[in-house]
Parts: sequence; structure tokens; C-alpha cells
Amino acid sequence: MPAEEDISILVKGLKNPNGLIRAKAARGLAKAGAQARSAFGHLMIAVDDEEQAVREAAVQAIAGIGAEAVPTLVQFLSHSDKYVRRNAVWGLGKLGPAAVPALNVLCTALMDSDPRTASGAAQAIGAMGATGAKAIPALDTAMRGANVVLCRLASKALSQIGPPALPILLKALRDADPFIRCEAAISLGWMGEQAAPAVSALMAVIDSFRPKLPSAQRPTSHSLLHASGSSKTVTPPAPPVPDDNASSLDTSRVSAIQALGRIGPAASLAESTLEEIALHEPEPFKGAALVSLRQILGE
Repeated sequence: MPAEEDISILVKGLKNPNGLIRAKAARGLAKAGAQARSAFGHLMIAVDDEEQAVREAAVQAIAGIGAEAVPTLVQFLSHSDKYVRRNAVWGLGKLGPAAVPALNVLCTALMDSDPRTASGAAQAIGAMGATGAKAIPALDTAMRGANVVLCRLASKALSQIGPPALPILLKALRDADPFIRCEAAISLGWMGEQAAPAVSALMAVIDSFRPKLPSAQRPTSHSLLHASGSSKTVTPPAPPVPDDNASSLDTSRVSAIQALGRIGPAASLAESTLEEIALHEPEPFKGAALVSLRQILGE
């Protein structure tokens, strides 16, 4: 940790006519963590420096002071400089649940004109976990927007909030828009076992667009997995991206299949459905179903 005299030297550097020296000093204070508290007044002045690098590092240094900096970071979310706003939401995200006093302003920041600030706000809310539950309606709106990155991060934040977000995600699974259904399914998968109440709803997404299958004798899940090859642990595939061979409708269906696997043994109700898919449907459904069966059976 820097000594008190080192902080004084860095503060002196903030006043240097050379922008590069000011930026270096601001970065040094950002590394000082809570010890930069004594330089708070000087850092506040540096937030409006003519050099972008100085402004960014000054906000980072203020954020490093800790939870007591939350009110100041909230003020920065209305700053005219997008780089100041970006670093303010980054700082709030590092504080996790300690940033709850900023929750209302972060909900507003989800609509910021700067996409990175909006995305950072979603991440900051997600870092609060269940304590960010009051942001669920705002995250639901963000998940339905045109910014695809923000949609995914809002979905992730809902999963981090956990069970309080289940009602809104179950509603999203019934949405007419396949993209919204897909995001809801992905979020439920991220929640894991906590999303067990959503198993039936996920199966409804899968069954609603399921082709008719010929009647046949079905092997058990265990024999099916044995026949499929390796018994080694399989890493779940990444959420699918729509392409020429898979419509957005298919994507939401694959995401629902994957979510059941991530829920694990609590999704055992879906075993027979997943068996049918693994036996009779093409990729990517077959592969996703096999992976999910292994996860549900703990193999």
C-alpha cells in the first residue's frame, strides 16, 4: 500500500500541466484503494479534467475508496461524459450488494444512451444478487430491447437475483417473441437448481413446437446414454446463435432443452421428453438433449 507521503506525491501529480503525468497520478491513486480517501477532493476536480484518461482514472480511484463512495458514483451517472458514466457503473458493480442504495439510479442507467453504460448497469445490478430484486421490472424491459448485449446481460442479472425473478421469467417463456423466450430459458438455466419450479414451463416451450414422432419402443435414459458413446462429463454447449439452418424459434427451443440440463436432477420430469428428442430429432436438438440427460442423471 502507498504511504501517506506517496499519496501526497500523487495528488501533486494531479495538478501537473502535463496531461500524461496527471493521468499517471490518477491511475496511481486508483491502485491505492481506500487510501485514496485523503485525495477525494482533488479526485473530484480531476473528474472534469480535459484529458479523458485522467477523468476515467479519477472515477476509478473514487470507486476504490469503497461503499462510502456510492453517493458520489450515483452523481456521476448523470455526468455528460460517457466515460465517466461507464466507470461509475463499473465501480458500483465492484461493490456488489453494498451498492444497493444506487439501485434506482442503475435502473435508469439501463436506458442510458451509451450502450456500455447501460450494459454496465445491468452487470452492477446482477452483482447485487437477491438484494437487487426491486430492479426486476427494469431488467425485464431491458431484456426486450434492441441492444442484444444488454438483453443478454439483463437476462444474466435476473438469474443472479434468483427465485424472486422466477415469475417474470415464467411469463417471458410464454412470450410471443421467440427471442424473449430464448433469453428467459437461458436465464433459468443459469439459475440452476433454483429454477426447478420452471421445469414444466420449459417443457411446454419444447413441446409446443415439437414434431410428431413415430411410435416406437423407447430405451431407458441410461441405455440411451450408453449407446451414445463416451460417459465422460460433457460441457454444455454455448447458447445457440440463430443461423441459416436454425430459426429463432428453434433457438428458443434448444435453449429450453439446455436449461433443463442445467437445472440438474430436479428436472427429472423431463427425462422422457429429452429421450424422444435425442432419439428422433436432428441437431442441434439431439446433442442438447443428450447433454441435458447426462446432467439430469448426474453422469
